[in-house]
Amino acid sequence: MRVTNPAGMCLSQSVPTVARRRRWKRKTMLVLTDVSGAKQLSVLTRRCCLLAPCRRRMKRPRLRHNTINAVEWESAKEKCEDDENLQSNTGELHKEENKTEPPSQNLEEKVNISLKKSRTLIEQANGTEEKEEGIEQQCLNAGLFTINGGLNGEPFEDLVDNGTASSEVNARFCFTAINTGNEQSIVLMSPSQILTFRGRCQVTCLYGSVQVFGFTIREGQPAYHLYSLPTHAALSIEALPHCKPGLTKREMKMEVKSVLRHHVAAASRHILMKEVTSSSSVLLLEHLDSPETLFLSNISDYKEIFASHSKGMISGKVAFNECAALASIGVVVLPDDQGMNMSESWTATVQELVKTCLDDNGYPVILTCGGKNVGKSTFNRHLMNSLLNHIPCVEFLELDVGQTEFSPPGCMALNLVTKPIFSPPYMHQCEPRKMVYYGNVLCDQHPDRYMNIVRYLFAEYKKEAPLIINTMGWFKGFGLSVLIDLIRFLAPTHVVQLVATRGSQDFVLLTADFVQTAAGWQTKGKHQIQQKPANLKLSSNSSSSDEEMQMHVGLQGHKWMCIHSEFPGVEDGRCSKSRSNVLRDLALLGSFSHLQSLDIRHPLSLHSMLPYQVPFNAVVLHVLHCDVTPTHILYAVNASLVGLCRIPGGVKTHADGPVLLSQSPICDCFGVGIIRGINLERRLYYILTSIPVAKLKQVNCLLVGAVTIPNSVFRNQVRFCPGSEV
Repeated sequence: MRVTNPAGMCLSQSVPTVARRRRWKRKTMLVLTDVSGAKQLSVLTRRCCLLAPCRRRMKRPRLRHNTINAVEWESAKEKCEDDENLQSNTGELHKEENKTEPPSQNLEEKVNISLKKSRTLIEQANGTEEKEEGIEQQCLNAGLFTINGGLNGEPFEDLVDNGTASSEVNARFCFTAINTGNEQSIVLMSPSQILTFRGRCQVTCLYGSVQVFGFTIREGQPAYHLYSLPTHAALSIEALPHCKPGLTKREMKMEVKSVLRHHVAAASRHILMKEVTSSSSVLLLEHLDSPETLFLSNISDYKEIFASHSKGMISGKVAFNECAALASIGVVVLPDDQGMNMSESWTATVQELVKTCLDDNGYPVILTCGGKNVGKSTFNRHLMNSLLNHIPCVEFLELDVGQTEFSPPGCMALNLVTKPIFSPPYMHQCEPRKMVYYGNVLCDQHPDRYMNIVRYLFAEYKKEAPLIINTMGWFKGFGLSVLIDLIRFLAPTHVVQLVATRGSQDFVLLTADFVQTAAGWQTKGKHQIQQKPANLKLSSNSSSSDEEMQMHVGLQGHKWMCIHSEFPGVEDGRCSKSRSNVLRDLALLGSFSHLQSLDIRHPLSLHSMLPYQVPFNAVVLHVLHCDVTPTHILYAVNASLVGLCRIPGGVKTHADGPVLLSQSPICDCFGVGIIRGINLERRLYYILTSIPVAKLKQVNCLLVGAVTIPNSVFRNQVRFCPGSEV
């Protein structure tokens, strides 16, 4: 066989005829894809070819080769030309000789060896070029983030916490943000990209869809308030893949560009246009000021929580520098490992519970339990957000009097949740569906009253939506006995128990078998009931035993689900006590922050706000946590936190002095207030509260508990006095 062109021989062996014909119709630089394996044939010239790694869907930038690469490339081309001439001469030699005579083996071996050396030299030169291309592409990606205020000239490796710069990390972190003025920024994200941040902002999805804390924000939905504050885990915005039926990728890409033209000025629009794809999501982030932030941030003890550039805003090792486009609206970008780290058991449990709620077998009753600081409240918020993606509302029963979610501390409430939760509890205090003022942060002093309040609130549940029950973190001794009683009385369909993967492992598993056999505070175990004497006669006054038996008969058993909490700070006993006190004070002050108006530039302190006047004979008084003599009742009430309640039947008295109750009532509570002062001459209480006037007219009972006013309120009185200099 006569060979006249080595490149043609290579093409004839590797590429079919159709592709070979198509090759000659294109320019010198051509990529042929009809080759099996992970590589494809890349024809560099018409005279030589080589196998190069596949570069699908990647724009190869035009690089400037250095002198060494240019010399190697030219020498490789000359070597290839010499080899081709040598093989052509060999072909002419075969033509002159007899066709049946085999060619010289030694000559062919020399030609093949020479060809291998030349191709190896070309591959080395091409490898150097690819290496430079990867470095330049990495610098281009880092430069993109620098343009938008991310790196400030630092290398890309500094973005990664472990010191490595991989392509996966590059794809997840290199989002695009542009400041459009008026305290607004446009963020362009591709699927799987994550923006973890600290601060507060108002987010609107202009195109596509993103997920925040389990809830999916889509195009056309209203704006949501995001509070990623240092007292809780940082929030993350993750872009989701999306598609629109009936539209091609080109049409979707044009829609994204149309959205950008409407919100971004032409001067800075080209930065975003380069990164637009058909699956891009566009977000509008705006600076956020609310009555809660304005009120709480001006108390010196909590000012650092809301400061965008404070040390408390960022915890742990921070690998990102300030992003100017987002810092202008009060957002600090963090690496992904600073956000919420959900375990596999966490994700699987949420998915199973969502699937259960969508079944036609009725709505489930989900009870969440676990020790202190294992993430019960965080799991409840994530679960409620996930459920709100599919159903309009979720009911929430608050039984943790120390760390409440929607109500002030010391209250037990039943809430109807219709909006997703993107903030700590002290930022979303709201009006409950039904609430009772317990007056303490623990249930050890009055457990019977605690259980009676549970029955009173649970009777309001109509099974028209899923019910999530939050319990206390008291998981040993007496607290465990109360928890067993709660499970027996409420009869949940699912019991979700959160345990820490590290730290103390001294806990019990609340399976259905354990709950049926263990002893509670008011109930007995199954074996204890069966071991009673057979000749025991049940009289009419043994109704408690009948109730206990009915509890066990009615209890069909629950599905036990265990979650291993793996996020930072789990069971950190060094700061759990002080942290709980701070969160309680913030939640209490958050309920009073509704008195602050955004129309007022300067924030108001509680002592500078106008209180209500309540006559002595319009309400009754009672102290819940201790006994107080009637002659000292006004001393105990003055400058105290009270629950504003309504007892049935009203108050019927004509006495001039304060009216007292002899027993602790279980009645509806509309909120809390502060008795700022007492006027003995006019027989008036001065009460400061954020309850609407319509509800305040129904109040006829003031309950005083062990929950006190935060000390920061007293320490900051002079600072905000009208007319005083700060």
